[in-house]
Amino acid sequence: MSRTPRLYARTAGILYLVTHVTSVTAVAAYGAGTRAVGVALELALAIGCLGTGILVWLLLRHTGPARSAAFGMLRAVEAAVILAGTLPMVALLLLSAPSASATEVLTSAHAASFLVGQGLVIGVNTVILGWLLFTSRAVPRALAVLGVAGGAIVFTSDLGQLFGVIPLNGPVAAACAAPIFAFELWFAVLLIVKGLTPVPAAPSTPALLTPRG
Repeated sequence: MSRTPRLYARTAGILYLVTHVTSVTAVAAYGAGTRAVGVALELALAIGCLGTGILVWLLLRHTGPARSAAFGMLRAVEAAVILAGTLPMVALLLLSAPSASATEVLTSAHAASFLVGQGLVIGVNTVILGWLLFTSRAVPRALAVLGVAGGAIVFTSDLGQLFGVIPLNGPVAAACAAPIFAFELWFAVLLIVKGLTPVPAAPSTPALLTPRG
């Protein structure tokens, strides 16, 4: 593997780890009432999401152009929803004396953005990424299958939370998120330590031959 793809892979792996750390610590910060810290952590989370989307697209665009572009764009959507979710928390910081009702409404808006951005969207883009990794053979097959399964499970879980079938952010939702968490952690370590296995570019459509007279 040449130097540039190796650098892309290592950087993507580091950013994946950043998204894990910031997502978990942001929840803890909000729970502790330190909203400013939570907003800062989610800003870093959004940057990490966007960075992984761009770098994975650069690494895999030759083997699956449409799927790698779809992953990158959905990762950007995820980052945008995360940033939108910080706005209610910033509003609480700016209010001089927020009422109990205002706090509840704005906190619920943040929870909704979490469900959509870090739930429904990430479920879809992880399925796409796992499928691309499986067909390209750029990673071990078990890792790719874990990505597809984990994405499908978390997407189904978030639909269940959306329609009230399972409790929002409860133990069932946490269990359903475990496979995708394991996939991203494994993928991050693989990118940092080894990088992706070089794969040939997707075959291009042959040009039509013009008959000679």
